[in-house]
Amino acid sequence: MRKLAVTLSVPLLLTACAQYQASHNPDAGDPMKDNMTSRPVSDVIQCMTQAAAKHDTPVKATPIPQGQMLDFGDSNIVKIRTDNGGTTFRYYAGKRNTSNLWIEGASKECAPG
Repeated sequence: MRKLAVTLSVPLLLTACAQYQASHNPDAGDPMKDNMTSRPVSDVIQCMTQAAAKHDTPVKATPIPQGQMLDFGDSNIVKIRTDNGGTTFRYYAGKRNTSNLWIEGASKECAPG
């Protein structure tokens, strides 16, 4: 009977741990900034790419449906895509340091809400 109780409690414990980690981990997949803008996708991508060049930050662009994903390194990701007649801008903050704090400021300039 004791083995059965332990066996049945393990999945419950793992589920609880996963939920706790997801709610307390800033890198768990929820965007730090999620807004709509009226600017076209191409304008926002160009603006963010130019801002990265000003800060000597390499950018890796990957196509996604209706837009692009920009990777600024250290898990700092921006997804820009057409959605419901507007442009959706999602910033997923990764490891923060002084060399990438500009991303938040550029997002306000490039994708105003």
